[in-house]
Amino acid sequence: MSNENGEIQRLRRTIEQLSDQMIRSKEQEERTLAEFSDMNNELVTLQRLLAKNNNSLETARQQAVDAGESKSAFIAGISHDFRTPLNGILGMAEMLKLSPLSEEQENSVSVIQDAAKLLLKLIQDLLDLSKLEAGQMRLELGEVDLQETINSIVRLLEPQVRKNGNLLSINYDPSISTLLEGDSTRITQILINLIQNANKFTTEGSVRIRVILIKDDENKQIIRFEVEDTGIGISEEDQTQLFQPYMQTERGRSREYEGTGLGLSICRSLVTLMEGKIGVDSQEGEGSTFWFELTLGKKHVNQSAASTPEYQVEDMRDEATSVSVLLADDNVINRQLVMLQLKKLGITQVDAVVNGEEAVAAFHSKKYSLILMDYMMPLMDGLEATRKIRSIEMDEMRHSTPIIAMTGNVMQGEKDKCMEAGMNDFIGKPFTLEILSKMIQKWQQSSDATEVLNMSIVHEIAELNTDGDRTLLGMLLDMYRTETPGKIEVLRRNIVSGDHIAATEVAHDLKSGSLSLGIRYLSTLFAQIEQFAKEGQSRKAEPLLDALLPAYQAACASLQRVSKD
Repeated sequence: MSNENGEIQRLRRTIEQLSDQMIRSKEQEERTLAEFSDMNNELVTLQRLLAKNNNSLETARQQAVDAGESKSAFIAGISHDFRTPLNGILGMAEMLKLSPLSEEQENSVSVIQDAAKLLLKLIQDLLDLSKLEAGQMRLELGEVDLQETINSIVRLLEPQVRKNGNLLSINYDPSISTLLEGDSTRITQILINLIQNANKFTTEGSVRIRVILIKDDENKQIIRFEVEDTGIGISEEDQTQLFQPYMQTERGRSREYEGTGLGLSICRSLVTLMEGKIGVDSQEGEGSTFWFELTLGKKHVNQSAASTPEYQVEDMRDEATSVSVLLADDNVINRQLVMLQLKKLGITQVDAVVNGEEAVAAFHSKKYSLILMDYMMPLMDGLEATRKIRSIEMDEMRHSTPIIAMTGNVMQGEKDKCMEAGMNDFIGKPFTLEILSKMIQKWQQSSDATEVLNMSIVHEIAELNTDGDRTLLGMLLDMYRTETPGKIEVLRRNIVSGDHIAATEVAHDLKSGSLSLGIRYLSTLFAQIEQFAKEGQSRKAEPLLDALLPAYQAACASLQRVSKD
């Protein structure tokens, strides 16, 4: 009995222990659930906060995007508004200087030109900074004849340097390759900025340009550019902030030296864009040496390449009698200026209109060699007018007339819009007589080569008879019509996507097929696109794409008429 009582007691204790453990487990579970509930509530709260923050961030991002777009639009408008009257001032001053003037009058005109050029430089600095900040600055890679680039810069700036009583000299390393690959425009911009800066802070001294080969590889060279002056020098404190926007040295901020304080910041940004480095060595009172280093690709010299003809107004006049120009610009000063410039070049067949609607109406009624189209005009702007003109050409199977955009807005985005609308080229205000002459010569020569068919080849094909009722020319034309539109679309896609190899093959095939049928003008377009694609520069071929379909339609229409005859 005692054993049974003892067993019962042990069981009771065991049950009590189990009950106690179950109670503690239950309490632990409840505490765990409570903690989990608290954590879940915190998580929900965090999710709400995160969602709220995401909304705030998205709002802030959109506001930043809107602000950037507003800034770009503002800069674009300011650019056009400033450059349009500046074009009139500089252009009229240039025309005036070509007239017989007394010495006093010549000096007055020179003052006007210098003041307007200074204002233009300040505007250009602000625009460049805006483009760099917005990531819109793009490199245009091509051939760089560095020796000729340096010589051109010296010819341009030597009068300014002499005016300050300074001597400008060059040390050029002869082991640098004759032709390199890079962005010649940006290299020139940096050097001009540094040389002008050196000259501004130096009087009765010297400015020396050094171009040194640092490293020579099979496919590239590292070049160091130095601009040394004997001017006022820069303190160590100022050197640490010198390449920041709007930063000027203490002496540079004085009224004696004009500028925005943006030049060196722009130089640094451009060098960085070209994956180079830039710096300065200077001691206050002992002059400065600004330097930058760039890696430039080597380019093999093509001896058969044609050289660019020198600018001569007389040459332009010899060709000008057959040139007819449609000028569209709402600014009366600019219209008068361009008409005077054209007259100086011997071009007298000029129709001037004040908006896009009038430009389209004029194009409807008359054939022009060239159209100079202002970008911003009332009623209908230059972009819309260009689109309508290209539509008319397609509907009526006309040749594509060269359309040159004229605008004070030189932002890359605006240039792209001009090309997308169907314009062929771009001339930024203000422009000189020389720039206008070269532009007209470039596109007049292109326009002269727009004979639709090579009639000797066409007649040879037409004289070959077939066994059936249809002529060989008609059969070949049908085959050409079946295949070509699809191939043109494939070529367009390859060019836009940057597939250089595929674009080269398709353009070559289209060129060969067109030549075999005696289709002259269209084959020259395919040949130009093929060459750009071969060089890996498909972007340069994009403006030619809009000319393909009108040229194709004109060729087919001409061949159809010959086939029927």
